[in-house]
Amino acid sequence: MKTIAATKASKEFGRFLDTVQREPVMVTKKDRPVGVMLSIQDVESLLEMQTEVGIRRGIADIGAKRFNEFTPKYGLDMAARFKKRLQNS
Repeated sequence: MKTIAATKASKEFGRFLDTVQREPVMVTKKDRPVGVMLSIQDVESLLEMQTEVGIRRGIADIGAKRFNEFTPKYGLDMAARFKKRLQNS
């Protein structure tokens, strides 16, 4: 992954954006990493992968019976536990 100082990125913003279209770029400030710039395509791919992983985990949880059916009673019980936690903190 390429690295660029924040000051250089701001001075050469056009070139910085061109580079980001090809690969992620780490941005540093005072020699410390402060962020990573990704292309919109990379972000869309990451979000798609996250969604797929979440769906796979959910299906696995259902198959392993690791879930609670969200009935009105379950919702009320969950709300009561949440309120109790708030009162105790």
